[in-house]
Amino acid sequence: MEMTQYILIVGGIILLSFVYQGVGMYIHSMSKKKYESENPDASIMVIKDCQWHLLGFTNTINCLTINGESQAQISAGFGQRAYYVKPGANILELQYETQRPGILHKWVRTTYDPQKIEVNVEPEKKYAISYDKKQSSFVFEELAQKENN
Repeated sequence: MEMTQYILIVGGIILLSFVYQGVGMYIHSMSKKKYESENPDASIMVIKDCQWHLLGFTNTINCLTINGESQAQISAGFGQRAYYVKPGANILELQYETQRPGILHKWVRTTYDPQKIEVNVEPEKKYAISYDKKQSSFVFEELAQKENN
């Protein structure tokens, strides 16, 4: 094969990946709009964790279920994971996980047992969920108004 054929093949693969990503983003935005139209008073819960760190020290919050059902993850801003929560009392099943570089092993990962917490949500607000290591519990709080916009 000539060099131009390799360039065409690689270029075609890159073009297909852009098309695939564009279609995925379109489908995601359509499902997000559909949920928002069906649940206009839904609030957003932003996950406050660190999934990427230059040295490998990460901590991740996984939302396993909301009211006993798994929910679709959405994006709320650049690099922020979030979930829709309906107004009223909600039971969140959350799991916390840490990862760091090891000495004897490449990575040391610690996964904590899932916890269920009950939260009260007001309509059309933005909340954050984080993990407090000292208390070994999740913290659910309303975000300030300036962060809502």
